[in-house]
Amino acid sequence: MLKKRIVLASSSPRRVSLLKSLGYKFSTVPHEIEEENFYNSDSPVEFVQKVAFLKADNIAKRVDNALIISADTIVFHKKRIFGKPKDVQDAKRMLSMLSDSEHEVISGVCVMDVPSKEKLLRFDRTRIKMRIISEEEIDIYLSSGEPLDKAGSYAIQGEGSKFVEKIEGSYSNAMGLPLEIVQECLTFLGKV
Repeated sequence: MLKKRIVLASSSPRRVSLLKSLGYKFSTVPHEIEEENFYNSDSPVEFVQKVAFLKADNIAKRVDNALIISADTIVFHKKRIFGKPKDVQDAKRMLSMLSDSEHEVISGVCVMDVPSKEKLLRFDRTRIKMRIISEEEIDIYLSSGEPLDKAGSYAIQGEGSKFVEKIEGSYSNAMGLPLEIVQECLTFLGKV
C-alpha cells in the first residue's frame, strides 16, 4: 500500500486506463508543458526524459504530499523525432514515412515525490515494424481523426494496429505508459 496519493500528470484516456490496470487509485492533473518546444534539442532518450521531468515538475508546484507520475512518448524513425502531428498533412507525411519500415516508440517516465522532489527518471523502447500502407488506407485512417493527437500519427491500441506487422518490447510502452517501469518506480519511491 502506498503511503502517498498518486497524481498522474496527464488527462490522456489511454494513460489513465493503463495506470488503472495496475490497481492504484489516483487523480489526474493535466500538465502545462508544450512538448514541441523541445523536439530538436536532444537525443530521443534525453528528450523524452527531459519532457517527462518538466511535466512532473510543473505539477509538483500545484500539489502537496504526492507521488507524481508523468510520461512523454515519441516515435523515432530514421534519426527523427515524430511527436503529435500539426495537422492532417503532417499526419499523412508521418504515416507515409512509417509505411514498410521499422521505428521505435520511446517513452520517458518520471516519478517524483512531493515535497522532497526526489525523482526517478527512466525510459523504455519498443520496436515496431509497419507493413506497406497504401495512400488510400492512410486517407481512410486520417478521416477517423484518431491519428491527430498521437505521436507518430497512429494509435497501436486503436485502428492504427492494423498497420503493425511486428512488435518487439513493451506493448504498454507503445501505448504511451510503460507499466513495468511505472511499477518499479512506485515500488522504490513509494516504499510499497
